[in-house]
Amino acid sequence: MTEAEQGTPATKADTASPSTAGAPDARAVLSAEQLRTRMPSGWQGDTAAIWREWTFDTYLDGVQFAERVAQQAESVQHHPDLLITFRRVRVTYSTHDAGGVTALDVSEAASIRELR
Repeated sequence: MTEAEQGTPATKADTASPSTAGAPDARAVLSAEQLRTRMPSGWQGDTAAIWREWTFDTYLDGVQFAERVAQQAESVQHHPDLLITFRRVRVTYSTHDAGGVTALDVSEAASIRELR
């Protein structure tokens, strides 16, 4: 029986995404200066969290966008907070176990522009 079958918890090294493997600082909280120089266009926030809001023609357009964001998040195992309201979606990134915004958050935020 494997460790996974025995219910042994996976370590962070076991679950690291390919984009973070070998990058020890990918989950370190960015300084205000680092965040200022790396913040993706259209995003706002501080070292605690970054966010962006999109407006859509219909409610369902927003829901479909949020689903695309969720699918991407699953593929890299790094999940933003998603707030869906009437014709608007707000995406917020923060690495909770690190205590703030990391390079991984910034990278994932930047990649969302391709999902719109």
